[in-house]
Amino acid sequence: MSDSNSSTSWNNIPSPASTSSPTGSDQGNTFMQTYTARRRQILDVLNVLTSLGIQNDIDLPRAAVLGSQSAGKSSLIESMSGISLPRASGTCTRCPMECRLQFGETWSCNVMLRFEFDSNGKKLSTPREVSFGGLISDKADVTARLRRAQRAILRPSIDANKFLDDSDLETNGPSLSFSKNYVCIHVRGPEVPDLTFYDLPGIIANVSDGGNEKDIQLVEDLAKLYINQPNCIVLLVITCETDFENQGAYRLIKADESLKTRTVGVLTKPDRIEPGNEQRWLKILRNESNTLENGWFAVKQPDFQQLERGISWEAARIGERDYFSSTQPWSSLEDKHRNRIGSIALADHLGQMLSDLASTKLPAILASINRLLEDVDEELKQYPAPTYDDPKREIIMLLRNFTKDVAKHIEGLPPSCTDDPADPSTAGLVYSINKEYEEFRLQVHRTAPQFRPWERVDGINPSVRRNLLKEVKVDDPPSGCTGNEFYIEEVMDLAERSRTRELPGNYPFAVKVTYIDETIRSWMGLAEKCFEKVRDRMIDHINRLVQNHFGRYAHGGLLETVK
Repeated sequence: MSDSNSSTSWNNIPSPASTSSPTGSDQGNTFMQTYTARRRQILDVLNVLTSLGIQNDIDLPRAAVLGSQSAGKSSLIESMSGISLPRASGTCTRCPMECRLQFGETWSCNVMLRFEFDSNGKKLSTPREVSFGGLISDKADVTARLRRAQRAILRPSIDANKFLDDSDLETNGPSLSFSKNYVCIHVRGPEVPDLTFYDLPGIIANVSDGGNEKDIQLVEDLAKLYINQPNCIVLLVITCETDFENQGAYRLIKADESLKTRTVGVLTKPDRIEPGNEQRWLKILRNESNTLENGWFAVKQPDFQQLERGISWEAARIGERDYFSSTQPWSSLEDKHRNRIGSIALADHLGQMLSDLASTKLPAILASINRLLEDVDEELKQYPAPTYDDPKREIIMLLRNFTKDVAKHIEGLPPSCTDDPADPSTAGLVYSINKEYEEFRLQVHRTAPQFRPWERVDGINPSVRRNLLKEVKVDDPPSGCTGNEFYIEEVMDLAERSRTRELPGNYPFAVKVTYIDETIRSWMGLAEKCFEKVRDRMIDHINRLVQNHFGRYAHGGLLETVK
């Protein structure tokens, strides 16, 4: 933990109005302005690369906020970004949120939805970033927009525009409990720090009645997806309200020594510390216990009553400074630890870490991008030069050729001499389906009833039995029959019991109907299995045709759309 050795009074802790104007000589100001501008440029480059989806192919430097549920992550993010997050019941973080914070002359906020996974959790070949509503110029409108954006992520089958006016609430349908896709929020403003980070769903230890137990592991796996990236700085949020050992987020960090080298600890809710336990938490802040290479910070956010009254960001920061300067044991902290107090100091430190990491990694990132571009150029050389003077016509021709090819395969195509008979991917569609139909025919045939012209308990001579069975017709069921056996006394008994007003020697047709019904009862299940196999054969075959016709358009999104 690297701390400043200079003496710092509480009155010199950065205030909201002074964060962008460090005091000192003109030369010092010039240096800081140059450093700040360079850091801003580096983070801008990261923002551009992230918006392009480069992080799917290259491990970009990033920061991720990790903590257990109700650890104060939302309040911490509000303190760094200056926006209010949804707090109503049922609005806990259920998908990651990317916060891109950037200095600007005027305040503005833009919300987007980024889809990198389908509804089954499978990674998309081409990520989609969709604008969600227009530009926001009033901070009071951000909370409702974010609440609706999270609902849009959790119900991807519904048009995102329906969420903007809450019309989605009138649409029935399932909702995901958590999602890997995320909400992007881009905030610009004169008091906004240059910083980009991801807010992850809080680690949970149990679910409510009726909840899905699998969500516990799902949330943990989602967190690991981010924090296990070698270039990810982890902001570990620990609440002082609960015993340190009971907070599952630290368990993920403790299990991997490499994570400790790129994790910054944050203590929240210091006003909730039980009397007598203050020194225990001070040891953590001083990095004397539960040590992290980048040390710990302590922050104080507004309480529930202040939030209900709509406390401003500036007033919250002043209240935070006043709390630490007037409340023991924080007010008696050694000078070298005071720069570890407050949300502004944390945001500045995190921005510095991220920009330093990015400046170190950018040459390697640039080299990786160039290698990927070279690979793409080589791949493009294998394709004919595009001549899309009329893109609509090109799409129509692609679909026309595809449907014609599907029609030919449904009609039936002869195999090629070079096809491998053992390879199912080269088998014709009709041939594959006919194999399933033939198997279905044999299964139905095997259900035929087995009539035995002797009594069940009769000790018939084996030679006589063989002679009787030899008289079975050639088209009778083959070996492996599964049909019921009916013996002569059973058939006659049913026939006698079924007689009503028939002439002597005649038996009602109902006897035959009884045996027919008994036999065909199992055909429905056989037919359903046959249908499922034929359907799977059809889907596999059509998917191969889709790949043949649209595979070259995977990077443009056309292949994913057709699928």
